[in-house]
Amino acid sequence: MAKKFPLFHPFSRRLHIILLCMIGFFCTTFMRIHFALTMTCMVNSTALAVKNEANSNITLIEEIDLVSNGKCGATDEDGHQKIVVDYGGELIWTSYEQNLIFSGTFWGALVTVLPSMFFIERFSPRHVLQIAVAVYIVITVITPFLATHFGYFAVFIARVGMGLGEGFIIPTNNAIIGNWFPSSEKSTALSIFTLGNQIASAGGSPVVAAICASELGWAATFYFAGIFATIWSVIWFFTASSHPSKVKMMTKKEREYLLENVVKKVHKSKKSPSVPYAKILTSSAFLAQLQCQFFVNLIMTLFQIYLPAYFKEVLHLGVIANGTFTSIPNIFNMIFKIVWGIGIDKCKEKKILSDTAAVKISHGFASYGGAFSLLLLAFFVDCSNPTTALFIFCLMYCSMGTFVSGFYTSLLSLAPQYTATMSAISMFCAMIGRLSTPAFASVLRKEGTASEWQNIFIGLALAHIISGSIFLVFGSGDLQEWAKTEEQETELTEKEKLKDGVVEEVDVRIERIATLVKEDSLCL
Repeated sequence: MAKKFPLFHPFSRRLHIILLCMIGFFCTTFMRIHFALTMTCMVNSTALAVKNEANSNITLIEEIDLVSNGKCGATDEDGHQKIVVDYGGELIWTSYEQNLIFSGTFWGALVTVLPSMFFIERFSPRHVLQIAVAVYIVITVITPFLATHFGYFAVFIARVGMGLGEGFIIPTNNAIIGNWFPSSEKSTALSIFTLGNQIASAGGSPVVAAICASELGWAATFYFAGIFATIWSVIWFFTASSHPSKVKMMTKKEREYLLENVVKKVHKSKKSPSVPYAKILTSSAFLAQLQCQFFVNLIMTLFQIYLPAYFKEVLHLGVIANGTFTSIPNIFNMIFKIVWGIGIDKCKEKKILSDTAAVKISHGFASYGGAFSLLLLAFFVDCSNPTTALFIFCLMYCSMGTFVSGFYTSLLSLAPQYTATMSAISMFCAMIGRLSTPAFASVLRKEGTASEWQNIFIGLALAHIISGSIFLVFGSGDLQEWAKTEEQETELTEKEKLKDGVVEEVDVRIERIATLVKEDSLCL
């Protein structure tokens, strides 16, 4: 039996791979979500308010460095006066047009997320990911030109093109992680990988806010994102690999450990097993995971896209404060997610928790903790106490950081050899959830008032409770019976034979001893 080679080691090749995947995920997430904060800088809020209001009696706040000191608004005798926070944008895009642009990537991803599994099974996930990121880069760099010269609909079409690449991001990364990490390390690996999501907000939001407030203007945020992603793409091309068996620069100990412990292995001489679609789509554990994908992606996408708008519309934060408030909860999420993931894996390794118990505890903590925080936001926060809002958001992001060790780990544990297929189906549900986000927001958020946001938070809390309860009943973190490969069955058979052999050997020894005793008795 190969001795375990530690994950956190300077020469750990799988650590290098997961860090590369994490940075790549940061690049794609940043190119997609920085638009949320950049949009607040692009849009002329004053002109839009005048356009929307029958009575244009408004109070303008052009505050870019500080919060509005708890000033919740002012109204005249007829109640028509309205506070508008303006970051100095020049584009007059309505809420409908903004929502349409935000939905663009989700429409594109919906087209490619299911076909992505066929590409991943036939081509190297490493190369598929490379091409997908290249699509991101091109669309990101040309977006400022399209916005200023052709308007919102051209930007929407471009975002649909970006979405075509997005459909490949998660399935390819999941396939690579499935190839590189044993089940005892998957929660930790996924926690590290998904850090890219939080770094994009925690590190990216202050950068975007600073660029927006500087002389460079909002367009520079797109160029910055494109340049950073290009640097990553070059490094990925020369150093990454889809599977440990294809890596030349790796310690012998780690290679032996991975080949013995990673469930999914590459066998060029054997054909890939046919995918049991009927069993996958009727598996209660997988269906429980699918509904989690839908609800969690709807909720998280809403915060990624509309949280800057909430800070601007309800808490009246300036652009710098907006970027800071957006980033801080993500820092707490990163720290808590890593600590939780490592702790859960240690508990599984020491047999304190079963795989199923680990994913259910993690998911339950995330769902009910998130729901509790959302209810606090709905009933105890307004622009008079922005620091309280920040504290509650930090609490909520900490609790939701354990989703990775919950339903996401479940996805990669149910049937590792079908990771690409199941990831594609799962991401299809995730994309429907993301696509539903702008529609959900547009129904409840008409003018961005505090009461509208209260309804949004209550609705999201109920979604957390319902989704989490379903997973606690039907979710699983164990390898499913229908997913066991012939190789695994052979290994179990060999182990049984080995046990039988030991029993037979013991029986032979006893028989020989008995024979000797008889012979000795005869001699006596």
